Amino acid sequence: MAARWGLTAGVIVTVTLLFLVGLQPGAQAADQAPPVVGDVPPPAQTRLIDNPGIYGLGPDLPGSSYAVVAGHLVRIDTASGKIQSVLRPIPPK
Repeated sequence: MAARWGLTAGVIVTVTLLFLVGLQPGAQAADQAPPVVGDVPPPAQTRLIDNPGIYGLGPDLPGSSYAVVAGHLVRIDTASGKIQSVLRPIPPK
């Protein structure tokens, strides 16, 4: 019984600390800096979006693609790979 209370207290403390530092329970702290316009993100950190409508976006603009980089929706130049705009963070699931 004491071990169960210790576990419960630990969870409460953890959730409280996450709230105080601005994280939602279940969200991970960003270990990467947010994307910057003009940067070329590594392919391993870039996930191209096949269906922009899922994110409330219209079709890709000519010469660019939508992608997720470091937890943010971005628009990337298809020729150079440079970030053209940072649209918004993606909320945690």
